Amino acid sequence: MSKVIPMRRRRTGGKKTVKVEQQIRYKQTFDYTMIVTLVLLVAIGLVMVFSSSYYVAEINGESQFHYFLKQLICVGLGGLSMLLFMFTDYHIYQELPLKNPGAHPFLAKIKPYWIALAIGFLALGLVFVPGIGVDINGSKRWLNIAGISIQPSEILKMGVIIFMACSISRNPRKMRYFTYGVLPFLFMLALACGVIYLQPNFSAIVCIALLVFGLLFIGGAKFSHLTILGGAVVAVLVILVVKQSYRENRLSALFDPFSNWQLRQSLYSIGAGGLFGRGLGNSMQKLLYLPYRESDFIFAIIAEEMGFVFCVFLILLFAVLIWRGIVAALRAPDFTGMLLASGAVAMIAIQVIVNIGVNVGLLPPTGVVLPFISYGGSGIIIFMSIVGILLNVSRQSVPVVPIRRTGYVSPDAGTGEQEEVRIVPKNKAQIRRRK
Repeated sequence: MSKVIPMRRRRTGGKKTVKVEQQIRYKQTFDYTMIVTLVLLVAIGLVMVFSSSYYVAEINGESQFHYFLKQLICVGLGGLSMLLFMFTDYHIYQELPLKNPGAHPFLAKIKPYWIALAIGFLALGLVFVPGIGVDINGSKRWLNIAGISIQPSEILKMGVIIFMACSISRNPRKMRYFTYGVLPFLFMLALACGVIYLQPNFSAIVCIALLVFGLLFIGGAKFSHLTILGGAVVAVLVILVVKQSYRENRLSALFDPFSNWQLRQSLYSIGAGGLFGRGLGNSMQKLLYLPYRESDFIFAIIAEEMGFVFCVFLILLFAVLIWRGIVAALRAPDFTGMLLASGAVAMIAIQVIVNIGVNVGLLPPTGVVLPFISYGGSGIIIFMSIVGILLNVSRQSVPVVPIRRTGYVSPDAGTGEQEEVRIVPKNKAQIRRRK
């Protein structure tokens, strides 16, 4: 409600004061800019998955629409999952909404964010179960569920975000201490990286490590602690790289791009696109020259068919999505919401930077999908779910959209002509929040 200060003006009939009360009601709404951006990205992804995969599908004896239809099904599942997270209050991740906790002492002790982390680790373990885990090129990184390929490391990333956000927000002051605040999350990271290393999936280890360190920094961990730990993690990663010759070869491709077949073909594809591309469907590198053309290297196919200008537009779409996620984090009503939104933004940003960096030769070749664009069931479902959490946080932020204005003249105003009024909000903080 706004406070009203009446103003007086001179009239021939004398002075009269009219009191007017005005109410402004505000509503909570979703971030439609984020929704429109997501729809555009998913639509571009569907078109490019079909364009980059129809030839290899025919070669494998499948229909031209084989990969496209599977991706479309996953988009539908991802949309349902996104709606679920959009309309589910994120505070439920901390405590179950029990009306009478005393009547359910066992349920009252259950922490949903622990369950989210446990589901992530369970999914990691299922890759080693015969009949469920899928072995491709000597790596057990995928689950086959009803014909849909699921990468459990993506599920774990989402579980890590929920777990760390809720755990840190319960007692933010503990993050100042290494033993109580940082060390427990390092044990979690070490366990996750150990299981993923057995698959092996080195790129997932790097992405999860960056995600955990980002949340620790945002959560309030000391920079000195993170610097020392970061140096230790880098040393461990270097040891893991030199232990396997193929990883060392990928690292050397950073300095000699044409020594790696995948990176060489990716650069050929990007260079052939020019400013405006060869035209949709006219890529040459997708004719079995460029491996993983519909997933890890789909950005190179986009560059070849649509050109540099469209690639800039695509990057701008990701920038808008990340920007709206940052806005949701800044406007979050509490620390939990801020950490959830920050983790979601970090997860999307890390994957975008790594995937595009690999495609253009700025990073060593590794298997990281481009969010909302690349083919893959787990990628599209998990990332749409992450956006659902972002939308839920933004919906519960400080409302800024007015429903309507209502006003009335107080009974003691008389029957004379209505005077001009000046409306003054109660305090400056209220003005800033509404802006």
